[in-house]
Order: sequence, then C-alpha cells, then structure tokens
Amino acid sequence: MRNRTTTIRFPVFNGYEVRVICARDLAATGRRLKEDFTGAEACFVYKDEHPAMSWIVFSPKAEPDTIAHEASHAVRHLFKFSGAAEDDEAFAYHLAYLVGRIHKFLKGRK
Repeated sequence: MRNRTTTIRFPVFNGYEVRVICARDLAATGRRLKEDFTGAEACFVYKDEHPAMSWIVFSPKAEPDTIAHEASHAVRHLFKFSGAAEDDEAFAYHLAYLVGRIHKFLKGRK
C-alpha cells in the first residue's frame, strides 16, 4: 500500500509548506526522509536544507491528540522560519487551521 500525502501551504508565511504523510510503513518512510522513526507513532521533521517546509508523518493508527501534538511542532517551526512573533492567539489560530486541514485530508475532503 502507498502512503497518503497532502501539502498544506501557508502563503502569508512566505509560502511555508507542511507536508503531511499518513505512512503505511513508518520505518520505510523514515528511511526515505533519512530519519529513524523506530518506536514512533508520529513524528515532526524539518531539514535545514529545506527551511520553508516541514513534514508531519504518522501511522494510520495515530490518535488525534498525537497528530495535534506533531502539528504544534510544525506551527512553532513555521513561526521560527518566518521570524514572526509568536503570541498565544496567533499560535492557536494557525494550529487550529493546520489540524483542521489534516482532519479534512484524513476524511477525504478538500
């Protein structure tokens, strides 16, 4: 089986992208990203050579709270990448947006 993937863009943050991968084989996906996902249910990954993107990788069995946890890492990295000041409301707004888009992706909606 193939992985399911989508890309979520944040145009207001210099086109930052979060690539979301629902991985059938987490270990194999980790190897492709040159990461060790041993024992993980979900992971957040960023690469210095690709500063305008990050990845959230999770198994189909990942619970919603785990996905939200990894999404929070992605939003923090988004703010760090863009140099934007992180306040509670801005963080909460962008976290809700990202988690909502991931939820729609998992439900098969755009």
